Amino acid sequence: MALAVGTKLPDVTLHTKTGDSVEEINLLDWCEDRRIVFFYVPGAFTQTCTNTHLPGFVRLFDSFAKKAVDVVACISVNDAHVMKAWGEQVGALGKIEMLADSRAELAQALGVTRDFGPVLGERAKRCCFVADEGIIIHSFVEEPGQLTGSSAEAVLEALQ
Repeated sequence: MALAVGTKLPDVTLHTKTGDSVEEINLLDWCEDRRIVFFYVPGAFTQTCTNTHLPGFVRLFDSFAKKAVDVVACISVNDAHVMKAWGEQVGALGKIEMLADSRAELAQALGVTRDFGPVLGERAKRCCFVADEGIIIHSFVEEPGQLTGSSAEAVLEALQ
């Protein structure tokens, strides 16, 4: 499978931490009857992800509702505890769903994995996709070191 418009999302499980517990999220069930903006980041607490990518979605969160988006979700190949802590630090909790793809299962299924070397290892490329009831209606994968088409501003513009 590839991250492509018209493709149904894979049946994988992601995780999120709410309160003191970690919850499993079946991606297909979670997408049912909803339009969701997903953006993948290479790693929580990394420079571009923390200073620009996630904060852009936090800042423009209310604009997505005006584009008939039900949920905005950030995904990373990290664990749910790290994703919650990062969301707290950046002020994303209560706005952006912080989802952990701890084994890179979704990233692999979408064909967006990349080896980031000895420090980060295998992660997901920076990318975004919009799913309407589990069907991808918009997708963009960044070139290494870039943040253009997966930025909050670019995604809003694509949702015209």
